[in-house]
Amino acid sequence: MTALARWIDGWGQAWRTFLRANAPFLVVGLVLTAFAMVFFFDRVVVSVHSGQAGVLWRRLGGGTVLDSVYGEGLHLLLPINKMYVYNLRKQQFNDSIDALTVDGLTIKVQYSVRYFLAPETLPSLHQTIGPDYVGVVIRPEIRSVVRTIFGQYKPEDIYTSQKLIQERVSELSKIRLQSRFIDLDDVPIESISLPARISDAIETKMAYQQTDAGYTFQLSIARKEAERKRIEADGLAVYNATLARSLSPQVLHWQGIQATQDLAKSPNAKTVVIGAEHGLPLILGRE
Repeated sequence: MTALARWIDGWGQAWRTFLRANAPFLVVGLVLTAFAMVFFFDRVVVSVHSGQAGVLWRRLGGGTVLDSVYGEGLHLLLPINKMYVYNLRKQQFNDSIDALTVDGLTIKVQYSVRYFLAPETLPSLHQTIGPDYVGVVIRPEIRSVVRTIFGQYKPEDIYTSQKLIQERVSELSKIRLQSRFIDLDDVPIESISLPARISDAIETKMAYQQTDAGYTFQLSIARKEAERKRIEADGLAVYNATLARSLSPQVLHWQGIQATQDLAKSPNAKTVVIGAEHGLPLILGRE
């Protein structure tokens, strides 16, 4: 047996002796290692799915990493660090609120909020607000805007100004959320509910306004028709006066002579009596 073979055989016997002597401790160590791997797996291996992005927090490296966003895929981390995964897709939630009008009337407003997160501002959002940005920022800010805007209108003006109210709520909400690192798409107002007695009163008032507008339109048409007839009558009067001044006996006699000549040339059978009343021809036909 060579020296190398004797060394390997001796090392193997020593290793087997070590295993027999420390078998219980080795089994406990393997179990603890396996437990640690299972326990820290989510901290070491992080999957960022489609439409998501991650923000890394380093325990010994300055906290939140502000200059880097981790995109989709698999990322390996140290167990002492942690990655927060955010949804970058457009999201939506529904909400309702009781708001006061300018004269103190309570109305119920139901609306939706559509928003999304921008990757470039995600670290700042995580550092200043955190994962609960909907409850901390979006919902309170939108509610504040809705109360502010509706508090500037009377109940009867809300019906006729819904489009303007919608635009003002969306515009002011975008400004407020943009400063908090959240991009707002829109705040559609789903419904506005007034107390029954106020709603009935407004509908009755609007019905009377529509009736009044109809009468005003009819009166306008009648006035225009009367004006048209007056102008037409004035025109006829001027025409008749002008014609009367131009029809002298000599002119009528001359027109009668011209008509007699034209009739004489006509091939139709007729009887023409010359020297009728006022010197004008009298035409007698077969019919």
